[in-house]
Amino acid sequence: MKIFTISEGRVSEGATVEVLKLSTAEVEIPAILVGEKGRGRKLGVLPVHLLPEKYKEWQDKGEVTISAAKVGQTKAGKPKLIETSGITDTEKCICVFRTRIGYRGANEHTGDRDGGMERDYWDAEYPTFHPFPGEILCEGIIAQGDAGMMGSGSQLVAVMPAGTVFRTAYYGRLYGEPSAHYYVYRDGQLLSATWDEREVSDIF
Repeated sequence: MKIFTISEGRVSEGATVEVLKLSTAEVEIPAILVGEKGRGRKLGVLPVHLLPEKYKEWQDKGEVTISAAKVGQTKAGKPKLIETSGITDTEKCICVFRTRIGYRGANEHTGDRDGGMERDYWDAEYPTFHPFPGEILCEGIIAQGDAGMMGSGSQLVAVMPAGTVFRTAYYGRLYGEPSAHYYVYRDGQLLSATWDEREVSDIF
Protein backbone atom coordinates (compact mmCIF):
# COMPACT_ATOMS: atom_id res chain seq x y z
CA MET A 1 0.00 0.00 0.00
CA LYS A 2 1.08 3.54 -0.69
CA ILE A 3 1.79 5.70 2.37
CA PHE A 4 0.83 9.34 2.92
CA THR A 5 1.29 11.83 5.75
CA ILE A 6 -1.50 14.36 6.41
CA SER A 7 -0.87 17.56 8.37
CA GLU A 8 -3.38 20.45 8.49
CA GLY A 9 -4.80 19.49 5.10
CA ARG A 10 -1.39 19.17 3.45
CA VAL A 11 -0.67 15.76 1.96
CA SER A 12 2.85 14.44 1.38
CA GLU A 13 3.87 11.05 0.05
CA GLY A 14 5.65 8.74 2.46
CA ALA A 15 6.06 8.67 6.23
CA THR A 16 9.00 9.27 8.54
CA VAL A 17 10.30 6.29 10.50
CA GLU A 18 12.03 7.41 13.70
CA VAL A 19 13.96 5.79 16.54
CA LEU A 20 12.10 4.41 19.54
CA LYS A 21 14.39 3.56 22.45
CA LEU A 22 12.89 0.97 24.76
CA SER A 23 12.95 2.20 28.34
CA THR A 24 13.73 -1.18 29.90
CA ALA A 25 16.60 -2.19 27.62
CA GLU A 26 19.36 -0.73 25.48
CA VAL A 27 17.34 -1.52 22.37
CA GLU A 28 16.26 0.84 19.58
CA ILE A 29 13.58 -0.03 17.05
CA PRO A 30 12.31 1.75 13.90
CA ALA A 31 8.78 3.06 14.34
CA ILE A 32 6.28 5.65 13.16
CA LEU A 33 5.41 7.85 16.14
CA VAL A 34 2.24 9.92 16.59
CA GLY A 35 1.03 11.92 19.56
CA GLU A 36 3.48 12.86 22.28
CA LYS A 37 4.73 11.87 25.72
CA GLY A 38 3.57 13.54 28.93
CA ARG A 39 0.65 13.94 31.32
CA GLY A 40 -2.67 13.95 29.50
CA ARG A 41 -0.86 12.83 26.36
CA LYS A 42 -0.03 9.53 24.69
CA LEU A 43 2.77 8.51 22.37
CA GLY A 44 1.44 6.14 19.72
CA VAL A 45 4.00 3.66 18.38
CA LEU A 46 3.71 1.65 15.17
CA PRO A 47 6.78 -0.60 14.67
CA VAL A 48 8.20 -0.81 11.14
CA HIS A 49 10.18 -3.66 9.58
CA LEU A 50 12.48 -1.94 7.08
CA LEU A 51 14.08 -3.30 3.94
CA PRO A 52 17.84 -3.91 4.40
CA GLU A 53 19.03 -0.74 2.61
CA LYS A 54 16.53 1.46 4.44
CA TYR A 55 17.42 -0.19 7.76
CA LYS A 56 21.09 0.71 7.27
CA GLU A 57 20.11 4.30 6.39
CA TRP A 58 17.92 4.43 9.51
CA GLN A 59 20.84 3.22 11.64
CA ASP A 60 23.14 5.88 10.14
CA LYS A 61 20.74 8.86 10.18
CA GLY A 62 18.26 8.08 12.96
CA GLU A 63 15.29 8.41 10.62
CA VAL A 64 14.20 7.41 7.15
CA THR A 65 11.18 7.91 4.87
CA ILE A 66 9.23 4.95 3.52
CA SER A 67 6.70 5.12 0.69
CA ALA A 68 5.05 1.67 0.63
CA ALA A 69 4.25 -1.05 3.15
CA LYS A 70 1.90 -3.84 4.09
CA VAL A 71 0.37 -4.52 7.50
CA GLY A 72 1.73 -7.36 9.60
CA GLN A 73 1.68 -8.35 13.26
CA THR A 74 4.17 -8.30 16.11
CA LYS A 75 4.73 -11.43 18.18
CA ALA A 76 2.21 -9.98 20.63
CA GLY A 77 -0.42 -9.74 17.88
CA LYS A 78 -0.27 -5.94 17.54
CA PRO A 79 -0.10 -4.18 14.14
CA LYS A 80 3.22 -3.36 12.54
CA LEU A 81 4.24 -2.16 9.08
CA ILE A 82 6.44 -4.19 6.77
CA GLU A 83 8.13 -2.00 4.16
CA THR A 84 7.71 -3.18 0.57
CA SER A 85 9.68 -2.27 -2.54
CA GLY A 86 6.53 -1.55 -4.55
CA ILE A 87 2.77 -1.00 -4.32
CA THR A 88 1.00 -4.34 -3.88
CA ASP A 89 -2.49 -3.07 -2.97
CA THR A 90 -4.14 -0.18 -4.84
CA GLU A 91 -7.53 -0.51 -3.13
CA LYS A 92 -6.23 0.95 0.13
CA CYS A 93 -3.57 3.33 1.40
CA ILE A 94 -1.89 3.97 4.74
CA CYS A 95 -2.32 7.47 6.21
CA VAL A 96 -0.35 9.04 9.05
CA PHE A 97 -2.64 11.69 10.54
CA ARG A 98 -0.60 14.43 12.24
CA THR A 99 -3.82 16.27 13.00
CA ARG A 100 -3.58 19.62 14.77
CA ILE A 101 -5.77 21.12 17.48
CA GLY A 102 -6.77 24.74 17.82
CA TYR A 103 -5.78 26.81 20.84
CA ARG A 104 -7.69 25.37 23.80
CA GLY A 105 -9.38 23.04 21.34
CA ALA A 106 -9.67 19.50 20.05
CA ASN A 107 -9.87 17.57 16.79
CA GLU A 108 -11.97 14.92 15.10
CA HIS A 109 -11.63 12.21 12.42
CA THR A 110 -14.82 11.23 10.57
CA GLY A 111 -16.24 10.12 7.26
CA ASP A 112 -17.94 12.46 4.79
CA ARG A 113 -21.09 14.49 5.48
CA ASP A 114 -24.11 12.18 5.64
CA GLY A 115 -26.72 14.76 4.61
CA GLY A 116 -28.15 15.22 8.10
CA MET A 117 -28.16 18.28 10.35
CA GLU A 118 -28.24 18.75 14.11
CA ARG A 119 -28.73 21.74 16.40
CA ASP A 120 -26.44 22.78 19.22
CA TYR A 121 -27.31 24.36 22.57
CA TRP A 122 -27.66 27.80 20.92
CA ASP A 123 -29.97 26.39 18.20
CA ALA A 124 -27.34 26.70 15.44
CA GLU A 125 -27.39 23.99 12.77
CA TYR A 126 -24.37 21.82 11.95
CA PRO A 127 -23.91 18.93 9.49
CA THR A 128 -23.55 15.35 10.70
CA PHE A 129 -21.01 12.84 9.42
CA HIS A 130 -20.49 9.19 8.62
CA PRO A 131 -18.23 7.25 11.01
CA PHE A 132 -14.49 7.24 10.35
CA PRO A 133 -14.01 4.65 7.57
CA GLY A 134 -10.41 3.67 8.32
CA GLU A 135 -8.85 0.74 10.15
CA ILE A 136 -6.86 2.35 12.97
CA LEU A 137 -3.44 0.77 13.48
CA CYS A 138 -2.07 3.19 16.06
CA GLU A 139 -3.34 6.20 18.04
CA GLY A 140 -1.60 8.94 20.01
CA ILE A 141 -2.76 12.05 21.86
CA ILE A 142 -1.42 15.61 21.66
CA ALA A 143 -2.38 18.22 24.23
CA GLN A 144 -1.88 21.76 25.51
CA GLY A 145 -1.18 22.87 29.06
CA ASP A 146 -0.32 20.92 32.19
CA ALA A 147 -1.84 17.43 32.08
CA GLY A 148 -3.52 18.37 28.81
CA MET A 149 -6.15 20.49 30.58
CA MET A 150 -6.16 23.28 27.94
CA GLY A 151 -7.10 21.02 25.05
CA SER A 152 -6.25 17.71 23.43
CA GLY A 153 -6.79 15.64 20.30
CA SER A 154 -5.81 12.42 18.63
CA GLN A 155 -3.29 11.55 15.93
CA LEU A 156 -3.61 8.29 14.02
CA VAL A 157 -2.07 5.82 11.63
CA ALA A 158 -4.85 4.12 9.68
CA VAL A 159 -5.55 2.06 6.57
CA MET A 160 -7.99 4.00 4.36
CA PRO A 161 -10.13 2.52 1.55
CA ALA A 162 -9.96 3.93 -1.98
CA GLY A 163 -12.91 6.01 -3.18
CA THR A 164 -14.24 6.80 0.31
CA VAL A 165 -14.20 10.40 1.55
CA PHE A 166 -12.92 11.09 5.06
CA ARG A 167 -12.38 14.23 7.12
CA THR A 168 -10.15 15.86 9.72
CA ALA A 169 -11.67 18.69 11.79
CA TYR A 170 -10.11 21.14 14.23
CA TYR A 171 -11.74 22.99 17.13
CA GLY A 172 -10.68 25.89 19.32
CA ARG A 173 -9.11 29.16 18.21
CA LEU A 174 -7.90 28.61 14.65
CA TYR A 175 -6.86 32.19 13.80
CA GLY A 176 -8.38 32.15 10.33
CA GLU A 177 -7.24 28.67 9.33
CA PRO A 178 -9.79 26.18 7.89
CA SER A 179 -11.80 24.22 10.44
CA ALA A 180 -11.79 20.98 8.42
CA HIS A 181 -10.32 19.20 5.41
CA TYR A 182 -11.73 16.34 3.33
CA TYR A 183 -9.76 13.64 1.54
CA VAL A 184 -10.20 10.80 -0.93
CA TYR A 185 -7.70 8.21 -2.20
CA ARG A 186 -8.18 7.83 -5.94
CA ASP A 187 -5.98 6.63 -8.82
CA GLY A 188 -2.93 6.39 -6.57
CA GLN A 189 -3.27 9.95 -5.27
CA LEU A 190 -4.63 11.32 -2.01
CA LEU A 191 -6.66 14.46 -2.77
CA SER A 192 -7.37 17.13 -0.16
CA ALA A 193 -9.88 20.01 -0.13
CA THR A 194 -11.91 22.18 2.22
CA TRP A 195 -15.71 22.05 1.98
CA ASP A 196 -15.77 25.39 0.12
CA GLU A 197 -13.20 24.07 -2.37
CA ARG A 198 -15.28 20.95 -2.92
CA GLU A 199 -18.38 23.04 -3.61
CA VAL A 200 -16.75 25.23 -6.27
CA SER A 201 -14.49 22.64 -7.92
CA ASP A 202 -16.56 19.44 -7.74
CA ILE A 203 -13.20 17.70 -7.23
CA PHE A 204 -14.90 14.90 -5.26
